Amino acid sequence: MRHPFVMAMCASLFLCSLAWAQAAGQPGTAQDSPNNTPLALPPEPLQRVLQSVVTVQSRSDAQANTSRTLGQRREGSGVVIGPDLVLTIGYLLLEAESVDLIDHQGRRIPGQVRAVDNLSGLGLIRALVPLRLEAVPLGDSDTLPTPGKLWTLGQNETEPTALELVSRKVFAGSWEYLLEAPLMTMPAVNNWSGSGLFDAQGQLVGIGSLLVQDVYGDQVPLPGNLFVPVNLLKGPLPDLVRSGKRPGPATPWLGITSQRLPSGGLGVLRVSPGSPAAQAGIAVGDTLLALQGQTLEDLPDFYRRLRALGPAGSRLSLTVRSEGQSREVELLSTDRAAALKRPSGI
Repeated sequence: MRHPFVMAMCASLFLCSLAWAQAAGQPGTAQDSPNNTPLALPPEPLQRVLQSVVTVQSRSDAQANTSRTLGQRREGSGVVIGPDLVLTIGYLLLEAESVDLIDHQGRRIPGQVRAVDNLSGLGLIRALVPLRLEAVPLGDSDTLPTPGKLWTLGQNETEPTALELVSRKVFAGSWEYLLEAPLMTMPAVNNWSGSGLFDAQGQLVGIGSLLVQDVYGDQVPLPGNLFVPVNLLKGPLPDLVRSGKRPGPATPWLGITSQRLPSGGLGVLRVSPGSPAAQAGIAVGDTLLALQGQTLEDLPDFYRRLRALGPAGSRLSLTVRSEGQSREVELLSTDRAAALKRPSGI
């Protein structure tokens, strides 16, 4: 067992080193590793990567549900993966009325939301005029070694930043989002939203989603970034491009934002207006105790069991505690997309 004081000292030293590197302007610059192995991408993949990353700017209606939590105007990055096709993170595109792309030469190009995949969290944009940019090939995100060296590049950056893939630990977002094997990287970078994650051949292996405070999941919280693996997109990509959605039935959604409570159960932080949870009378401050009569352990447990009950439209029962009283609540799950205004183009 590691001594808590030693663990805390290690975390402090890491954070101080990270802060020094950021102050020195090293993020966004390829440096040499301790064994003098160059961390820069080879010239040919590097040039392809540098021209493939674009700025994504979107605007949604002020009355849209997601405008309250994500803002009406959003900006991040995207990566060209096909003829006039850009891959980005989906939350930039939710309920978007307009989308613009800005390439490395400063050209502003109108775009159209092609798909928002709620299961993976990824989004696709179709350029409405020719991009004339070389597409980056998709790599294999399943076979990446951990630890292993990768590179990231976001909007307005002139050089990739070298990162270390440090874990593939499960991530469960409070908004009914589950990734079984995301790409967790260090050090933390601040230009993560929709940025590309590339392997040594310059292939795209992930799309930036979040800044996280615990990339390892152990007792020492170390900050880093979560990238969504591109392999989650490969199978449904043709259907997403063609119809804007995955083949088959949709993933069930209840409209509950929650977190695990130290005392047990999941505390409800937010209920989406008009969602199955709202219609069933579940409210902020309630505690979810059980699903189908079985105690809820944590968010991954909740989401896995919810999905195992069937696709959107399945009936289920939650045990809910409100003001000290427990009750059984019957719900009919739905498709998350049904609660959102369809982006222009889908």
